[in-house]
Amino acid sequence: MIHNIGMEIKILRERKGVTGKELAEKIDLSQSQMSRLEKGQRRIDTKTLAKIAEALDVKPSFFFKEDEEELKDINIALVNRNIGRLIRKRRRERHLTPEELASKVGKTKSYINEIENGNLDFMTSELAKRICKVLKIEPTYFFETQQDTIDSLKQQVLRMQRAHADSTLGRILTDEEGEPVQRQSIPIINTLSSGYPTEFAKEGVPLGEVDDYIFLPRIDDKHAFAIYVIGDSMTQDQAPSFREGDIAAFASKVEIKSRDFVFARIEGERPTFRQVFFDPNGTIRLQPLNRNYAPSIFHREEIIDWWRLVGHIERF
Repeated sequence: MIHNIGMEIKILRERKGVTGKELAEKIDLSQSQMSRLEKGQRRIDTKTLAKIAEALDVKPSFFFKEDEEELKDINIALVNRNIGRLIRKRRRERHLTPEELASKVGKTKSYINEIENGNLDFMTSELAKRICKVLKIEPTYFFETQQDTIDSLKQQVLRMQRAHADSTLGRILTDEEGEPVQRQSIPIINTLSSGYPTEFAKEGVPLGEVDDYIFLPRIDDKHAFAIYVIGDSMTQDQAPSFREGDIAAFASKVEIKSRDFVFARIEGERPTFRQVFFDPNGTIRLQPLNRNYAPSIFHREEIIDWWRLVGHIERF
């Protein structure tokens, strides 16, 4: 939301022929502060927004028109609950009971309880001012809480939209005739909280929440997938090394050779990420890079399925 407002301010300013320096002077900001504000790197409080709106001859609501449309399906009740939690927290810090706060702002205890539980869809500006005065908090604190909550909700919506828009992803390359070429997107399966995926679709693809998608050159495998590295068993002091939180991408349409890195499903065992060695006696050794962990030895028939590592994105 902050970034969107910043862009809206810049677009409107340029449309009206006002330079960043001129607008900054009108609202008592430095030119660098104005630049950071338009880039979404500086929080915009209600006073600053009101000054900008006045300087550009619009109402403050001008900057929220698109957001209102974008957010029409978002559960705004979450915003009310967060504000309610904030009021309850500050009330307790001030050692006030709900009855005492109600008395000081001219409301009933049940009304205050409704506010703190996030059950009220509307609070008058006058009541908000009285509550802020009693609890000794800035009125802009409410605005910032709303902003943070809506930002978080919008990020969730964007992530869901990306997950549902897989068919449109990757239309970046073009063929010789200039037509878009669909690249195969690779889903990132998030099972960090429960370990490596243990459930698989009939096609062999792991099941789990899709966090995002990545693209890798020359990988055209609809059953390719990526996972987050878990633990330190594949970490060592030299390259290659895979730290917890790194992203490892795997594909099935590639030949697996000795010393390749694989994600393997083994009969009677949990799936694992290891370096594979084809030993002379015909067994398969799955070797962790961290020497504090022991290798595992299997026969080929014990391996239900495996995928070769085709991409590694390091976490910094």
